[in-house]
Order: sequence, then C-alpha cells, then structure tokens
Amino acid sequence: MADAAIWRRLAEYAAADDPLTRASNRLALILASNQPFYPLYVWFVTGEASPLLALTFVSTPFFVATPWIARRFPRVGRLWLPAIGALNTYFCAYVFGEASGVELFLAPCIIIAALSCRRSERAALCYYLAGVCAAFALLHGRYGSPLYETGQAQYAALLSLNAYSAAILSVIAAWMFRRARLEPDANGR
Repeated sequence: MADAAIWRRLAEYAAADDPLTRASNRLALILASNQPFYPLYVWFVTGEASPLLALTFVSTPFFVATPWIARRFPRVGRLWLPAIGALNTYFCAYVFGEASGVELFLAPCIIIAALSCRRSERAALCYYLAGVCAAFALLHGRYGSPLYETGQAQYAALLSLNAYSAAILSVIAAWMFRRARLEPDANGR
C-alpha cells in the first residue's frame, strides 16, 4: 500500500501538461534514482571502492529538483535537466579524469536538450549548445590530475562502463521524447 502511494506521489511530482516537460521530469527522476548505483557500478568494474565515489551524489538534488524548476520557470525548465547533466559530466571528469570516458555523457545531454526543445525555443537551445561546447573547449585536457586515480585496466573498465551507460541513456531519452512528441500538449502543439 505504501509503495503505491510513493509511486503516485512521484507521478504527481513529475506531472506536467506539456508532454515534453513531463518526459524531461520523468527522465530526471530516473537519473536521480540511478545515481546511488553509479558508485557500485564503478566499484564492480574496477574492483576498487573509494570514498571519492560519493562525490557523484553532488548533483542528485539538482536532478530531483527538475520538476520543481519546470513548474516555476517553464521557459528554462526542460533545459535544466541537460544543463545539470553537462555540469555533472564536467565535475565527474574532474573527479575521474578524461581517461574514464565520463565526458561521453555530453552526448546524451545534447540529445536531451535537442529533443526537449520546440522550434520556438531554438535560441535557448543554441545558447545551451554554445555553452556546452565552450565549456568542453575550455576544460578538456585541462582538468589536471584526477582525484580518483587508478590503473590502466581500471580506466579501460570505466571507459567501457561510461560508453555503455551514455549510449543507453541516449536511447532511453530518444524513446521517451519520441513518445512525448507524438502527444499534443495543452495548447494543441
């Protein structure tokens, strides 16, 4: 009985009249619910546990806040998710290093941004894309030594994990936003 109430509250929290916003909200909550498992995945593939893995939780409240932001700031609500995703990607690249392949998560961030915006929001999308590309150009190759240092084999395992995860996230996002684009919103768009 309590499980049903939790699921109902989550559904209500993610609800939105606009199907693209609803898809973005749901995806954000899926990402937030997966974040506690990422350190376990890293531990599993590298065989190394580290307190530094807890740093990946820093962005969780921001993902959880996506529906709240979307309700209060509808013009930027859907771009909130990919913006937080990109910031989290750069932060994790600082923590794990470029060899971990964590920057591959920029691809689903860009996909989510592109699919969540309407034609009337192209200017906002262009600013977002310019910001992501500028940050990549400024940061890539300049993170310094990673906080989480490990061996060559572990970095290869991390690269594989992150490539697989980024690809799966891209597919899930494409599927969710495709379904949302087929639904008309409250304004018939």
